[in-house]
Amino acid sequence: MYVSVLSHYLVQEPILTALLIAHFLSDFTFQSQQLANAKRTNFLALVLHLTVVGIPLSILAFLLPINNGDLFFQVWLSHLAIDYCKHFLSKHGWIKEKWDGNTFVIDQLLHIFCIIILYQTIEVNSSAYSFWSEPNSLLLQLLFIILITKPVNIVFKLFFNKYQVTEGEEELTVTGAGALIGQLERLIMGIFLLMGQFTAIGLVFTAKSIARYDKISKSQAFAEYYLIGSLFSIISVLLAYILLVI
Repeated sequence: MYVSVLSHYLVQEPILTALLIAHFLSDFTFQSQQLANAKRTNFLALVLHLTVVGIPLSILAFLLPINNGDLFFQVWLSHLAIDYCKHFLSKHGWIKEKWDGNTFVIDQLLHIFCIIILYQTIEVNSSAYSFWSEPNSLLLQLLFIILITKPVNIVFKLFFNKYQVTEGEEELTVTGAGALIGQLERLIMGIFLLMGQFTAIGLVFTAKSIARYDKISKSQAFAEYYLIGSLFSIISVLLAYILLVI
C-alpha cells in the first residue's frame, strides 16, 4: 500500500505538525486580504499581524512543557524577521506587485523552512505528554483541512486570476461569495475523502454545475474559467490528501 513519505514523517512528529497548523492559521485563516495588503507598507498592520501569529504559538507553548517555550518564541522571531524584510523591501518599492506570485511562494517556503530547521535544532521535551510524543493522525487531518480551504483560494487568485472573465454587464453577486463557495466545496470534498466516500465527491460538482448552468451555457469564456477553477480545486484537494493523509 502506498504511503506518503511526508505524511509518514509528520504523523510521527505531532509538535511539528502543530507548528505548521499554527502557521497556516495565522498567515491565512486569521489574516484578511486587507491586512495582508496593508502590512506591506504599514508598520502598524505588520505589528497586528505579528500579534495574531503569536496567539496560536502562545497556546501551543501553554499546552506543552514549560521548557519548550523557546522553540515557539524562536518560530515567532523567524516570522517577524521574514515579514519585516518583506515589509521593508515593499515599502521602498523593491518588491513589485507583478511579482506577487513569486514573492508569495518564496515567503511561504522561508516560513516553512525556518519552522522545520528550528524544530530539528531546538530540543523539544514532550515525554510527559503522550498526545505530543506518540504518532497522531488527527493533527495531520486538521492540517489537511486547513490547507485545502483559504490557502488554496490565495494560490488560485495569485496564479489564475488572469483568466477571470470581465463581464460586460454588472450582475448582482455577494462580495466574496465565489471564494467562500470554493472553500466550502473543497471542505466537503476533504470530509468525503477522510470518510472514504470517494464517489460522493461528484455530487459536489454536480450541484455546483447546476447552479451555474445558465451562465456556463451562455458564456464560453466563463465556462472555461469555471472549468479551470473546478479542476484546480479537485487537483489541490487530491494532492493534499495524497501528501498528508494517505
